Amino acid sequence: MSAEPTPTPLLASRAVRVTLVMSCLYTAAGVILVFLPRWLEAERGLTGAEIGAVLSLPQLARILIGPTIAHWADGVADRRTPLRLISIAAVAAYAVFFFLASGFWQLLIFGLIALSLSQTLTPLIEAATLRATADGRIPYGVARGIGSVAFMFANIVGGLLVARFGVGATVAWVLLSLASVCASSWLAMLPDPPPQHVVTQRAGFSRIAELMRNRRFVILIFACGLIQCAHAFYYGFSTLVWREQGIPAEIVGLLWAFGVAVEVIFLWCLPPIERRTTPEALIIIGSIGAVIRWVAMGFAPTGFILWPLQALHVFSFAAAHIGAMRLLFRDTPESSAATAQTLYAGLSAGLLMGMATLLSGALYDAVGAQGYWAMAGIAVAGGALALLLLERRASKATPR
Repeated sequence: MSAEPTPTPLLASRAVRVTLVMSCLYTAAGVILVFLPRWLEAERGLTGAEIGAVLSLPQLARILIGPTIAHWADGVADRRTPLRLISIAAVAAYAVFFFLASGFWQLLIFGLIALSLSQTLTPLIEAATLRATADGRIPYGVARGIGSVAFMFANIVGGLLVARFGVGATVAWVLLSLASVCASSWLAMLPDPPPQHVVTQRAGFSRIAELMRNRRFVILIFACGLIQCAHAFYYGFSTLVWREQGIPAEIVGLLWAFGVAVEVIFLWCLPPIERRTTPEALIIIGSIGAVIRWVAMGFAPTGFILWPLQALHVFSFAAAHIGAMRLLFRDTPESSAATAQTLYAGLSAGLLMGMATLLSGALYDAVGAQGYWAMAGIAVAGGALALLLLERRASKATPR
């Protein structure tokens, strides 16, 4: 009788190691998202419109870059390879962006390269986490929650460092965090089992065409995409608005972290919530929360009211996002699941978010905090489209 294989210790498991890489990336993202716009304004003298252009171009390019990287990642024998190579390139690109680029056009070009590389890492790590947690030793929600905690840590500590040493601390934090992604991906990650089949480009493009002919799928990605891209002014310019209002950098970091903390609590309480509602309802609730949040933020509030407004992130982002993920999982054929996710990310976090960020830069220069009101209008449009999903669902439920 042969002895049973000894189970891998939990701390040496693939899930824990991938969660480490994810956490390293989110410590970088937690400072890039919050303080990079402020660095561009204070250290490079860019206007709101120019900051919007630097931030939006990588998002607009995502609709092309995302599927290309996805095809490459799905086709290699060792799925760690794209993550490792892109992480090295990201460190180099950000070093050039921070130390060598000067003037709007150089920042635009090198920002496109650097931000595109770091944004490309996120879906690669998300996919690796889903694969590594499939055995159930660590649930995906727990792993994803740990990543969000790392993001909150970066918000808080990054804010403290910026308050103590100035916005230049952003540079050291981002480069060290990305270097930790590179080191952990090379030293900690274990290989995945080889993919069972390779997706050809022709098959992938065929699935894209099939999905885009599906009216319900198109409504879903544009409805949720509009709700999500209504965060563009917040992502790009909330830090600038708050700093102009005299809110200290450390409080700005805490405000961002608080919104993510409420989101994490929502995610960890998700099973009972999902038993009582539908994905379509979550999306509509998300749009309502977004409208309330952005209308109120347009009045440039300060003080205690900012905290409950930040708590609305649980609706404006998390509820709408979870609703979209559940509908994509439920309504998309398994053979097209990865393609559907790529399309959704490319349109919502890419094309639509890029256009909204570009608009936000011009709004920030023209009207300041009142730019949030345009975001409220975008969220209204997303909610109106989401009602079509609810109507279609109701008609499907009608007995034949």
